[in-house]
Amino acid sequence: MKHQVSPKITKGVRTKQRILETATVLMAEKGPDIVSMREISARLKITKPVLYYYFKNKDELIKAAFMEGTKHFHDLLAEISNPCLTLEQKLTTIFSQQLEFIKRYPDMPKCALKIMASPSTSVINSMSQKLKLSSRKSLKKIVGDGAEKEGVARSDADLVVHMVSAILGYFMIEAAKIGSAKIPDAMPARLARMIIQGMRDAKAIILALLICGISATHAVAGALDLTLDGAVQTALKNNATVVTAEETRRIYQEKITEYWGTVYPQLSATGKYARNIQSPSVFIGGSKIQSGLKNAYSGSLDLEQVIWSGGKIRTGIRMAGMYAADSDEQYKTARNDISKAVKQMYYQVLLSSSLAAIQRESLNLAVQHLATIEAQYKQGLASDLAVLRQEVEVSNTEPALTQAWNLYEEGLIELKNLLGLDPETEISLADGLICTKNSYGEMAGLYKTALLNRSEFRDAKLQRDLYLEMIKIEQAAHYPYLRAFASRQFQGQSDSGFPGEAGRSWSTTAGLNLSLPLFSGGSTSSRVRQAQLQADIAETNLRELERKIKITVKKAWLNFQEASMRLESQATSVQTARKALAATEVRFKNGLASQLELNDTSLALNKSQTLYIQAQHDTCSADAELKWTLGE
Repeated sequence: MKHQVSPKITKGVRTKQRILETATVLMAEKGPDIVSMREISARLKITKPVLYYYFKNKDELIKAAFMEGTKHFHDLLAEISNPCLTLEQKLTTIFSQQLEFIKRYPDMPKCALKIMASPSTSVINSMSQKLKLSSRKSLKKIVGDGAEKEGVARSDADLVVHMVSAILGYFMIEAAKIGSAKIPDAMPARLARMIIQGMRDAKAIILALLICGISATHAVAGALDLTLDGAVQTALKNNATVVTAEETRRIYQEKITEYWGTVYPQLSATGKYARNIQSPSVFIGGSKIQSGLKNAYSGSLDLEQVIWSGGKIRTGIRMAGMYAADSDEQYKTARNDISKAVKQMYYQVLLSSSLAAIQRESLNLAVQHLATIEAQYKQGLASDLAVLRQEVEVSNTEPALTQAWNLYEEGLIELKNLLGLDPETEISLADGLICTKNSYGEMAGLYKTALLNRSEFRDAKLQRDLYLEMIKIEQAAHYPYLRAFASRQFQGQSDSGFPGEAGRSWSTTAGLNLSLPLFSGGSTSSRVRQAQLQADIAETNLRELERKIKITVKKAWLNFQEASMRLESQATSVQTARKALAATEVRFKNGLASQLELNDTSLALNKSQTLYIQAQHDTCSADAELKWTLGE
């Protein structure tokens, strides 16, 4: 009996594990609140009743997936509780185990980050917060005991715990960002050593962590290092829109050769052989006379040259050249549009990266302030409520960092799309949000420059001129058509084989052919009027485009001026906010400032940094927009 039941239990466990793994992957892709039971069953190719057999609802499934992903952490706590381990060995074990777990389950980091960014009211977010608090409490005890044995104050040990949490979060972000395989295996031991060496200097620890983060981010093997100009050149080489415009330009250049072909003489040769199975007959005076032999040969060499066509050919050649020039302008327009789009997306990615760095600094400040408050709590200078309030502040800061990195990743994908690169291509941006300060002249001069340089405006002029030439083409149908021709012809017949001298004849003709249109039912006049109306529409479009170009130039100039002024006004705000925060931190440690004031000054620094970076981005982006409107 047991032998029969065992396979069913094994299969059930295996199915349940597949469900949990699939749920984790989908949560990593979309987030736990977006995934539905229908999607999970569809991905597994099982029916929903089977899914509900193992998990009665979505919440239960998410909870089970969450608990499955946290089993290793409980095992880790048991392992580092070993009193024989030094504090550095414990930290190395924590970091190594976390990194190994991430590499074993590559979808887990994205899933964890999605959980952090999920609404605070969701079940999964509540579970993660509880696990975070309980894990931090256990870590405090384990690390604190190890620190006391090595003669380190518990207040410093508390700071180490927060640094451990920050590093574990950093591993998650980097694994989701560049892949866990690209995080160096030696990093856990290095980080543990740095923390121990700098335990009495919290700022040194934070700085070391940031340096390690920067090094790991930029140590991606084979990453394509792109400057702004390099990104533009890559896009102009690979972008499908530009490539298509280039091919179209070549087509219209070939049109010129095609139209010139109608100017030159047209030479053709024809030949014919006929077998008279029953020879034809003619009747003369009532008598039937059979004519023709069994084999008949004929051939001709014909030459034709147009002499006068009412200007149609000459106009066609001019139009072919204008079409080629028109395709050149369309090609330039495509290049200019892609160049502007790449520059602005490049600046957008730099903005997202800078905002992520600001959020990371805010998180580090919140962690540092928590360590200070916990030290005061140990000394009886702060309440447990203050500690809890600051822990909430740390927890509230973490999702902002996750979301900032997500925006950075999405921006990179959009940039790769513009560059014509595979989305998995690793790239790094070499330039920063620093733009050359430009001084543009009066609006009248800007309007003149734009109308002179904008390829769209030149293209619209060509379109109007093409319709004017089309009028001449249609009017040519009213005029005579004169051509010269010459022909050399051969005739020959024989009853067997090729005809001899007596059976062959040659003839040569030459002359002029004049064709004069007399009446076409009004169709020619109608086509002329249609061409004239098209030319009038093209002229209206040209004037409207001129007006719109002036509007875009004016708006781009205003946006550039506003962003430049905003950047100038924000230049000193960050330094002022940093000084205010430093002063508030000193006052807070001396009991002269409240926790609310401390968090307010931290928030003010975050806001001033954000506004300054945003102003830098807006200035660079507006400068690119203005240059585009001027055709530069």
